[in-house]
Amino acid sequence: MSENQSEDASTRDYASEEWARLCARDPMALAIAEPEREITVEELITQSRIRAGQLIAQGVTPGSRVIVARPNSIEFVVDYLAIRLCGAVLVNLPWSSGTSITELAEILDASCVILTEHLVGDNPLFDRLGDRRFRPDEDATMGPAEPAARYADELAWLACTSGTTGTPKAAMHTGSTLERQSEVFAQHFGLTKDDPILVSSPVGHAVSLLFGVRFSLLLNSVMVLVPRWKIETAVDLIQRYGCTFTVAPTPFLVDAVTFAETHGAERLKTLRFFPSAGAPVPRSLVLRGLKAMPNCQVWSYFGTSEAGAVTAVPLDAPMDKRLETDGTAMPGTTTRIVDGELELHSPEQMMSGYWSGDPDGRLKTDGWYATGDAAEQRPDGYIKMIGRARDIILRGGENISPLEIENVLLGHDAITDVTIVGYPDDRLGSRLAAVVVAANPVTLEQLRAHCQDYGLDKAKWPEFMTEIEEIPLSAIGKVLRGDLEEYVLEKIENQSST
Repeated sequence: MSENQSEDASTRDYASEEWARLCARDPMALAIAEPEREITVEELITQSRIRAGQLIAQGVTPGSRVIVARPNSIEFVVDYLAIRLCGAVLVNLPWSSGTSITELAEILDASCVILTEHLVGDNPLFDRLGDRRFRPDEDATMGPAEPAARYADELAWLACTSGTTGTPKAAMHTGSTLERQSEVFAQHFGLTKDDPILVSSPVGHAVSLLFGVRFSLLLNSVMVLVPRWKIETAVDLIQRYGCTFTVAPTPFLVDAVTFAETHGAERLKTLRFFPSAGAPVPRSLVLRGLKAMPNCQVWSYFGTSEAGAVTAVPLDAPMDKRLETDGTAMPGTTTRIVDGELELHSPEQMMSGYWSGDPDGRLKTDGWYATGDAAEQRPDGYIKMIGRARDIILRGGENISPLEIENVLLGHDAITDVTIVGYPDDRLGSRLAAVVVAANPVTLEQLRAHCQDYGLDKAKWPEFMTEIEEIPLSAIGKVLRGDLEEYVLEKIENQSST
């Protein structure tokens, strides 16, 4: 790229380009659908301008941080477009992450926090927001017809990711990196305007914003929102609108595969792609998915809030690559393994840094980023994720990945969710405990037999098992392993005292 080309790229205004694409569509065409509502392109444009006027009346200016904490709804998309019209910075959070919302409002000095009022009710926690809490002014002047000018290298989005202190870290993305993260993944699948996108995972997370909401706006395709995940609702929407793509965590994929196995794949026949991440995707589940939904490509990928999609399985990859790896690096991204940890270099997609600094030193001065994830990279470029490096358990001098064991145990018919944690042992340093969510009665001996049948090394078989109703997650969906370690210790101590 020449110096002049670089300067031209840095002065692009991606928000204006996105808005122009929307305005160029047929005004009467369907823009967004929910189970009980639809909205046309013209209505979406009008509502977004009204919302932009309301935000401006509340003090939002170019560069202001605006937190949106909503479920999957038309209102979220209206808020998103209105923020872009104002030239403000989007911060999307799960609507139920109360403490994170109020903490980040202070940390980011947010100008406005948009909640879904009937969902949060009278929760006194949100009283802390004070004047930041969005109160729509019905008499506000309609917002601008064009977005406020923002260069490609200016801050556009803060992607919140888990932090070591418990408060989410905010990864800073420019208009350019925000655009490229959606663009490169859409190109990987060859998606076009004729591909309705099912937005199934919560829009409070990066994956749903990048590969759901923004996919539709990038492609000029119909956006179909699942307000709250329920497989019957998702199937109905897929059939009604002919959705071809969705990306969602592993439990959602399990539901879809189970539905197809039980009821057949006819109602899911338009769905061509279902990449999954955020939790282990067992190879047994991939095989089940490919058999139950033969028209749909099912496999795992790896991504981060700091750089978007990092790896993906090529669409023509052989079966062993789909089953045993998380794919190869996306275009523009280079990867390497340093001391067992995946590092990446992705100038087009990488964040510029964290809002409150980088105490862990993950972003290197030379532009490389240490993901904190253990991985293997093969000579042919295929990458296999092993698990969070900090979650590796040292047992008898051997580094053991919880992810590998969790992958195996999720293939047991009785297990719907599982987390492996270590607990102290005088001789081995640590032993392995399985914390399971079980659909049917299951014993430790049965789990160990399953590991043996699978061929897992005996050192990796769980040595203690306890059940829990639900695996605890952070506000942005990360397993709270520390909480589970305490839970296991308490169970072991109670057993010892009886």
